Amino acid sequence: MNQEALVASLKHIRSLASDCLRAMGEEKPFTHVVSKGGVLEKRPRGNTLPDRILELKDGNFFKQPRTTRDVQEKLRDAYPCEHDRVAMALLRLMNRKKLRKASKLVDGKRQIAYVW
Repeated sequence: MNQEALVASLKHIRSLASDCLRAMGEEKPFTHVVSKGGVLEKRPRGNTLPDRILELKDGNFFKQPRTTRDVQEKLRDAYPCEHDRVAMALLRLMNRKKLRKASKLVDGKRQIAYVW
């Protein structure tokens, strides 16, 4: 067995073991990240702002169009941060096709909203 096949087999085993631990609830779910070298990596979901927003998405928060202000208010207790950071995180998630862009009428004005 050459070294490349061995490395591929070990990665597959690690992936299977990780899936089993996650199924048992002993490990955090993974998020896929592309490193600088262009390699797709699996990292545990953490406490980053995009991860928190995706948790809201998983909880059906984005069934109705939500503005940046709505998302910031929902996250305020668990993850206090600036309005601009929330807006940029939502924009990046939209570019990654994790959220869709919509519009919402707030106080008689159209605003950008996000939905899924």
